[in-house]
Amino acid sequence: MSSVYEYFISFTLAFIVAFSATPAVKSLAFKLGVVDVPKDSRRMHKNPIALLGGLAIIAGFFVSILFSVVSSKLLNVETALVFDTRFLGLIAGSLIIAVLGFIDDKVALSAKLKFPIQIVAALIVALTGTRIEFVTNPFSVIGISTFGPWISYPLTVIWIVGITNAINFIDGLDGLAAGVSSIASMSLFFVSVMRGNPDIRTAVLAAILAGSILGFLPYNFNPAKIFMGDTGATFLGFVLGTISIQGTYKSYTAIAIAVPLLVLALPLFDTLFAILRRVASGKSPMTADRGHLHHRLVDMGLTQKQSVSVIYVASAALGLCAVVLDYKGPVSAIILVIAVAIFIVGGSMYMSEVNSASKAKEVHYLYNPSRMSIIGGRKLDRLKVMTIFGTRPDAVKMAPLVKELERCDKIDSVVCVTAQHREMLDQVLKMFEITPQHDLNIMQSRQTLTGITTRALEGLEKVMEQEKPDIVLVHGDTTTCFVGSLAAFYKQIAVGHVEAGLRTFDKFSPYPEEMNRKLTGSMADIHLAPTQTNKENLLREGVSRDSIYITGNTVNDALKTTVKEDYTFQCEELKGIDFKNKRIIAVTAHRRENLGEPLHNICRALAAIVDKYDDVELVYTVHLNPVVQDTAKEILGGKERVHLIPPLDVQDMHNLMARSYMIMTDSGGIQEEAPTLGKPVLVLRKETERPEAVKAGTVRLAGTVESEIIEHASKLLDDKEDYDKMAKAVNPYGDGHASERIVNVLLYHFGLTDEIPEEFSV
Repeated sequence: MSSVYEYFISFTLAFIVAFSATPAVKSLAFKLGVVDVPKDSRRMHKNPIALLGGLAIIAGFFVSILFSVVSSKLLNVETALVFDTRFLGLIAGSLIIAVLGFIDDKVALSAKLKFPIQIVAALIVALTGTRIEFVTNPFSVIGISTFGPWISYPLTVIWIVGITNAINFIDGLDGLAAGVSSIASMSLFFVSVMRGNPDIRTAVLAAILAGSILGFLPYNFNPAKIFMGDTGATFLGFVLGTISIQGTYKSYTAIAIAVPLLVLALPLFDTLFAILRRVASGKSPMTADRGHLHHRLVDMGLTQKQSVSVIYVASAALGLCAVVLDYKGPVSAIILVIAVAIFIVGGSMYMSEVNSASKAKEVHYLYNPSRMSIIGGRKLDRLKVMTIFGTRPDAVKMAPLVKELERCDKIDSVVCVTAQHREMLDQVLKMFEITPQHDLNIMQSRQTLTGITTRALEGLEKVMEQEKPDIVLVHGDTTTCFVGSLAAFYKQIAVGHVEAGLRTFDKFSPYPEEMNRKLTGSMADIHLAPTQTNKENLLREGVSRDSIYITGNTVNDALKTTVKEDYTFQCEELKGIDFKNKRIIAVTAHRRENLGEPLHNICRALAAIVDKYDDVELVYTVHLNPVVQDTAKEILGGKERVHLIPPLDVQDMHNLMARSYMIMTDSGGIQEEAPTLGKPVLVLRKETERPEAVKAGTVRLAGTVESEIIEHASKLLDDKEDYDKMAKAVNPYGDGHASERIVNVLLYHFGLTDEIPEEFSV
């Protein structure tokens, strides 16, 4: 078969198969529940997106290969794809990677498990004949330095595994990894065919891979309909890593290893810098973050499409440099690299400036101070602020804000509580010495969301008619928060949303909180976000940048009131604990997803930790859920130096945390509170919706595997330096001044001060 026809047919068939298979793969992903839910700041999409798009790429790749081999047999024509050991090594290794990627997308495997399997797959390739056996050496007589097997095999494995993960690491924007991989494939294709002695097999494989990717890419462009997932990203990286060192790239030339390095330079260097950045900050090299090139471009102000375009141009330029290097020599390639670098940097800066200028022209009525100082036709000299809350958690977080509002001489503060949770709310009001001007007292026996909503809405309507506040402040994601926003909207009163921007992007998880906070966000005029991540969530939903302020979390303000050096515990069992001479580990574990075997693992790990360290005592506040109670009592009940106590009130819990050595929890709120107290937190979950804490080093994911929990706890108990590093890390959720920032934001936007509010930053 003519090589030109083989290139064309292989490319076209791979494209058609991948393009046709992608919709079916998308349906399969949703049926299997393999979707990507945007739970952290790294993710740039707003809604759950199907994974497994890599299956369509894999289908296109292998169907085209199979067709080429079968048709050559039936038509008795030659094909470049001969099943020798090297080719079989590529097939075997890539299938292992494909299966591993599929399982990873389905159940989220740990890096500790994936990495050895990737090494095995790469080793298969090396053992079957594809190896890096030399590099260019201008000081050598023959111009190269050859490697023996002790260097050749490890170097090949490192190369292939490195490229495998490099492509996966850059898969952070719609169409990015697929586009870069297709450009790399086409670059390898052109280098292969433009040689004096073309490497037809490598060219065919590169053409097939490019066709498969380009067939999938129309579904992956922004806004993406499907993601390739680890199934596709690791498969592409593995195949690219393998074919880039086959054929012509092993020939004895002056540019042997330079061609694949240039073709794959962008993902390689992005990955290298990511690893160095994480190791330098004391994190695992496999820990995800927002430091990749595509994240930095977005943070510069470029849109997703602009960021991807910049990286496409850079990849294409590097691919072109590889071709020029191979065809014209190093001098021409260097000149081209310099010219392209200047073009890309200049273009990125220009686009960033254009976007910044465009955003500066955005005008939001609420945030023009000269307009905000006029409310209902009157000029403001004082601001009337109504705070609304109704449960214990939002009362704890709103209480310090209420006290700060009361201290401000330009604000008249009005407090209205719905008493959605009567008894627990009263504890907080008493603790902070707050007397509400309005108490709706809506709680009823066996109350429903509908009942809470209707009673609160009717009560708040009357209160707002009576008080006529200039702005209403609501908190978080409770039903009281949503109804307070709705009542204010009906009365055309401005709404400030405290703790805005938290998202799971699944409206039924948590229920009804996720929908409550999203609906509140749609009605809010001022969004008071605790962190940069929350701000980014809001920006992705189209909220005006000028309406969002990063304030930190007010819960850390509350700790200044609740935690006291001379505090006397209300819980009798806590009164008898020797906090001075024992290392106390405070524990909470009760989340629904941990019930069953995970909770058994957690309790067994806790028992083992107490047995291992004589100076450790455990205080486990056991949730009232019978399943939690039974598991805790079965494994830990009656055990020496283990205290199983009922849930504590806020002040007891905060003071227990303050006096503990460290905290082990599956709670979300504790991850925000404990770092302010200088207490390391081990999160007893596989993931957290608070990635800022992991990035800051205030918490670590210990998971729910018994051995891993023991390992993480032991490190903090044995290694004082490691403990101090976590204990002294800056809390990304606040510095105890969030309430002050919120008051300053209100004064500025209502024209009562010209001082621009300072945002919280870590």
